[in-house]
Amino acid sequence: MKPILIFLSLIALCSCQEKHEESEKTSTAIPVTVSPDGMTRGGKPYFVKGAGGDSNLEKLAARGANSIRTWSTDNIGKILDDAHANNLTVSVGIWLEYEINWFSYHNPEHLAKQTERVRKIVLEHRDHPALLAWGLGNEIEGSTKTDPALWQQLDRLALMIRDIDPNHPTFTSIAGFAPFKLKAFDAHAPNLHFLGINTYGGAAIVRKELEKHGLKRPWMLTEWGTRGPWESPKTSFKANIEPTSSEKADFLKKTYREVIHPTGGLLGSYASVWSWKHEATSSWFGLLTFERNTTSMVDALEELWTGKTSVNRAPTITRITGVPPEPINSGHTFQASSTATDPDNDPVTYKWMVLPELFDKEHHTSSVFPDQIPNIIDNPASPSLTITAPTKPGTYRLYLWAEDKHHHTATANMPFQVR
Repeated sequence: MKPILIFLSLIALCSCQEKHEESEKTSTAIPVTVSPDGMTRGGKPYFVKGAGGDSNLEKLAARGANSIRTWSTDNIGKILDDAHANNLTVSVGIWLEYEINWFSYHNPEHLAKQTERVRKIVLEHRDHPALLAWGLGNEIEGSTKTDPALWQQLDRLALMIRDIDPNHPTFTSIAGFAPFKLKAFDAHAPNLHFLGINTYGGAAIVRKELEKHGLKRPWMLTEWGTRGPWESPKTSFKANIEPTSSEKADFLKKTYREVIHPTGGLLGSYASVWSWKHEATSSWFGLLTFERNTTSMVDALEELWTGKTSVNRAPTITRITGVPPEPINSGHTFQASSTATDPDNDPVTYKWMVLPELFDKEHHTSSVFPDQIPNIIDNPASPSLTITAPTKPGTYRLYLWAEDKHHHTATANMPFQVR
């Protein structure tokens, strides 16, 4: 018998034994079903209105969300408990390896170890009442292109999970919606219940593209938000121009109203990301600021999820003007300005900083706030200010955080280069 068949036979035997041993136990799981008509939880229709992240859950639930998504199972027991305490469900992301030098989807031994790890995770948490679905990997298809081996393993994992946990659906999340990925999903992973799609600017057209390519199974926007750096305009020195928080909120509203509704197999969405992180810049992807203040993007999501306007909203902000569009000499001075307006007439305080540009091919993802460049800003608490270019050549970014007295913040920034 071939090694891969022996491995699958052993997994099947273990599954049968586990099902028999657990058959007399009372489960606290709330059954979830998925069909082309949508998702149900506990027998009732359930459309996901959520965000990716696992902290500040009380604040998220208060804004009208009903679910969160994780990218790994780190500390997942506590996350499930916290979510349940806030009436939130969890799509639990199970980290899976990429096709890399120390792991191969063509190696039966590697696959057996991976399957056993996933099996243990599912057995430990399958009865939790906050559990909604199992996410198998995140954007792992990028290293395999059209190689079916990865997709076939995803299908085997889905079958294994269905056997030991029939109450919760499985999915994998792909980056974008390239036709070859959709074909691989359909051809090699028929037992995944639905497809998760991570897309940002592409969220505006994802529904039309899936209809064009004939995706037959249900799908979910498992990661979406404002346009990413790869989708945004650039300066003459190739720095990405980030939208303001107000522009991001407008994009979320327009996209959600046009795309995110329970038809055509869509099961819901997870906005990204319900936290702060430095990725590309210190404000690009976070729905929250470093101080955990909320932005107008959160106000937009609350309105979209609940149909109600936030009791107190974040300030709106204009783009920063006056930043030189071409490289400047060290020591050169320039004046910049922006205007923040609070819709509730709360006073607004301005906080300006200059940070070094850390963007690279890996987006320089970090949970640590970068060190600002000292002593180059005149009057950093004013709508207008004077900046003296740093002495060290390189690309920098001028940031503005405009905050009201209720922990709501507007963000804007603009890059400049010193030669």
